[in-house]
Amino acid sequence: MHLPFVESELKEPTPPAAVLERMRAWCGMRDRSEREAEQKLKGLLAKVEPLPAVTLRAQWLCDWMDLLVEEGSLDDARCADSYVRVHLEHKSWGPLKIKAALSARGVARIHIDQALAQFDEARWQREADDLAARRADELATRRPRVARWLLGRGFPQRMVLNAIDRAGQG
Repeated sequence: MHLPFVESELKEPTPPAAVLERMRAWCGMRDRSEREAEQKLKGLLAKVEPLPAVTLRAQWLCDWMDLLVEEGSLDDARCADSYVRVHLEHKSWGPLKIKAALSARGVARIHIDQALAQFDEARWQREADDLAARRADELATRRPRVARWLLGRGFPQRMVLNAIDRAGQG
C-alpha cells in the first residue's frame, strides 16, 4: 500500500465550516488578493468529504468569498499597498517588476497604480541609485551587465541610466 493512500484513509472528512475557518486563518497570515483566495478556496472545497455537488460548491465559493471580503480578511487594495511597501523596502524591486507581480496575482490595475503612487519618483530613483552604487566597482568593465541587472529589478530605463551615471561619477 502506498503511504499517501493510507494517510488519506486516516484523515477525518473535512466539514465545510472547517474550510471557511482555514481560509480565515490563511488570509490572516498575510494580505492576499481575491484571486489567490479564490484559487485556494476552490482547492479546499475539492477536498471536502463527501464531495458536494458542483452547484453547491460554486454557491459556497461565492458566498464565502463575499463573506471574507465583508469581514475584511480580503482586500485587494490593502494587498497591493503592503506588497509594494515590502518589495520596495526589503527586496529593492522597481515599480515595473512590482506591477507585473501584482497583475499576476490578479490585483486590479487601479489598486496597483494607487499603491505605486504612495512612493514618489524620487524614492524609486533613490532605490535605483543605491543598487547601482552597490555595483559601482563593476561599472568600468561591465556597465551593460549592471544595466540589465537594474532593468531586471524592475526599474524603468531612464532611472537605470540616471543611476548608472550617478554611480559612475561617485
